[in-house]
Amino acid sequence: MSPRGYGSPLKPATTIDYEAIKRQAFHDQNILVVKMDDPKLSWADREILRAVGERLYGAPKPAGR
Repeated sequence: MSPRGYGSPLKPATTIDYEAIKRQAFHDQNILVVKMDDPKLSWADREILRAVGERLYGAPKPAGR
């Protein structure tokens, strides 16, 4: 006899659909998750989001400080 769990087939790796999670969060809870360098965003979109982020959370600190 082998210990419990040994000899059982491995489960295949699962992939996470982050876009689906972000979409569901927006539709269900009005939460917007945005990566600032998302190629789907225009320069104007990024500037608007940066301004909103800085107003809500303050400007990011320079790297290395």
